[in-house]
Amino acid sequence: MRTGNLFLRDILAIILLPIFAMGTFHQPGYASDPDQEKPGDFETQKMQTIHDQTDEKTAEDKTAFGGDVFSLGWYERPFDQEMKYLPFIDIQKAAMGRQDPVWIYVQLTMVDPVQEGSAYWPFYGIELDTDLDSRGDFLILAMAPGNTEWNTRGVVILTSYSRMVGGEKPALADQKRSSVQGYDTVIYDSGIGNGKDLAWARISPQNSKIVELAFMNSFIGGSNAKFIWIPWALAGQRDGMKFDFNDHFTHEEAGSPLKIEAQYPLKRLWGVDNTPRYPSGFELTASMPGVGKIY
Repeated sequence: MRTGNLFLRDILAIILLPIFAMGTFHQPGYASDPDQEKPGDFETQKMQTIHDQTDEKTAEDKTAFGGDVFSLGWYERPFDQEMKYLPFIDIQKAAMGRQDPVWIYVQLTMVDPVQEGSAYWPFYGIELDTDLDSRGDFLILAMAPGNTEWNTRGVVILTSYSRMVGGEKPALADQKRSSVQGYDTVIYDSGIGNGKDLAWARISPQNSKIVELAFMNSFIGGSNAKFIWIPWALAGQRDGMKFDFNDHFTHEEAGSPLKIEAQYPLKRLWGVDNTPRYPSGFELTASMPGVGKIY
C-alpha cells in the first residue's frame, strides 16, 4: 500500500528515517486541529489480550526471566547493553479493542510508568500483517506520549517499499544476512500524510503505565478486516529499516538477555520488547511462523 502524496511521502522518508535509524527521532510534531475527528474513551471489557513475560524478578541478576527466542523473532530485551533493566519498555500485556465503528484501540501496559523512560525517547506501537503472508506490512509507532490527551504528535506509520519485510523466511531468522530494507517509507507523520486523523496516542488517564493507541479501521480494510498484530516497545535498537531484526543481525551480533545462552549479554539488539504474533478478526486454521499459543 503506497498511498498519499508521493512528494510528501518521499520528503518525510528522507528527513525522518535517518533520524529514526540513529535512535533519536525527535521532531516537533503538530498540534491537533480542533476539526479533527478524535478517538475517545473506549470499552475495555471485550478486548483481545496478550500477556507477556516480564523481568522485574530477575533484573538484579542482569538476566531476562525467559521468553526471548531469537529464531522466532520473539524478543524479551528490556535492558541496555550493560544489562541495566528498563522497566518502562517491559511489556506486561497488550490489548486490542475493535468494537468501535471507526477506531481500533490498543493498550500497551508496561511494568513501570512510561514517562520514567523519557531520557531514552522510547517508542510504543504495533506491527500489522494485513495480507496474512507472515510479512509485516505496517509499523505504527508513537513516541512516549506526554499527557493523557489524544494527540497525533509523534505518531508515525511506516511501510516497506519492497513489501519484503522478513527476508527469505518471514518471521524466522534467515541464514544469510538480508539485503532487504525493512520499513523504509513513511506514509503518516504527526497528522500529515495518509489522512490527518489516521492514528493517535496518549497515556491512559487511568494508569500511567499504559500507552494507548488508536487508528482508523478503514486503514486496514474496515471492521471485518483480518490481520496479524505484534506489540512493540523500543528504546535501544529502533531502526525501522532493520525489520525483521533477526534477518539483519546474527544471534551473536544481537546478543542475548539470557545467561544460559552463549550469546549473552545484549549487544546490538538491546532495549527491545515484543510479544509473539497473534491473529485478529479470524481464527488460525493452519500454523504460521512466530504465532504464539492461543488459549
